[in-house]
Amino acid sequence: MRRHGHASTTAEVVSFSAGALVGAGLALLYTPKTGHEMREKVSDVTGDAISKMKGLTTEVQDKLNRNLRKGREYAEEKVSELSSNVEEYH
Repeated sequence: MRRHGHASTTAEVVSFSAGALVGAGLALLYTPKTGHEMREKVSDVTGDAISKMKGLTTEVQDKLNRNLRKGREYAEEKVSELSSNVEEYH
């Protein structure tokens, strides 16, 4: 089973965000538009990026919470096993 750490997930989110912002910026620079159209486009792109980041943030938080819960359950199971083993030897 492949495991991703907190740092790996954070790096993926940051990389995705940076790529999205660079791509949006390049698209805006190379598209001939009037000032009003450009402001609307920037507003739309910014709003979309914010919505996507909120979705990603929620997704990452959910994944981290699931992994923390699994880790806690695993640790509690191991403590219980250790306690049982200690009781058997005494």
